[in-house]
Amino acid sequence: MQQNTKAPSGETSGTQRRVRMSPQARRAQILDAAQRLFFERGWDGVTLSDVITLAGISKGGFYHHFIAKEDLLDGIVSRFTAQAMENTAEACAVPDGDALARFNAFIAATNRWKAERGPELRFFLDVMLRPGNDLLVQRIFAASTEATLPILRQMIDAGIREGQFDVPDAGLVAESILALSQGRRALLREAIAAADAGNLDRATGMLSDRMTAEGRLIDRLLGLPPGSVVLTDPDEYSRMLGAMTRPRDD
Repeated sequence: MQQNTKAPSGETSGTQRRVRMSPQARRAQILDAAQRLFFERGWDGVTLSDVITLAGISKGGFYHHFIAKEDLLDGIVSRFTAQAMENTAEACAVPDGDALARFNAFIAATNRWKAERGPELRFFLDVMLRPGNDLLVQRIFAASTEATLPILRQMIDAGIREGQFDVPDAGLVAESILALSQGRRALLREAIAAADAGNLDRATGMLSDRMTAEGRLIDRLLGLPPGSVVLTDPDEYSRMLGAMTRPRDD
């Protein structure tokens, strides 16, 4: 019997010519393959050879776009964060809302988006929370900040123009808000461990308490009364943590 094997997208079998693709399309093809493998196998379970094989490209074609696994991670984080920002764009365009309403709508939309992508977020958190991965953590933070900072700064600038935010430097405040996420690593490690152990309520409470405190700090950074910025959404946190939880061996 003759077995038919389908060549990966962008590659033809046998002696047929490779399908021509733009550099952007080829890069996206490689990232698609890497993302699929990383989400399925984890960071340590994937080699560059695995990505090259699944993408159906030559080594030279791969190295034209990426040098190392870390470069793939940068690309995936940037794309993942950009998708989140696109998803929340409608929330930021509330026609009848003021700057604070748009800011809170942005946060709520971001929480919903994260809750719907628990397994994918688990991959990133596993990389970030693993001891000795500080350089990877910095790369993840830099890639996500690059996508998020301009949007956050836009919202803060709008609040300043409307007279609602009392901020001396929108860029500095935006950077400070994003930097808060770097301090969550220890708490996230504990929360994930609690969720994995079956204590989802405790995990949700830990994250909610932390985000409530961060919300109070952001109130001060924006010159707002306490309780103005609503970071905490226990229901969405519970959904997200539940989706991220690994099955237990009872």
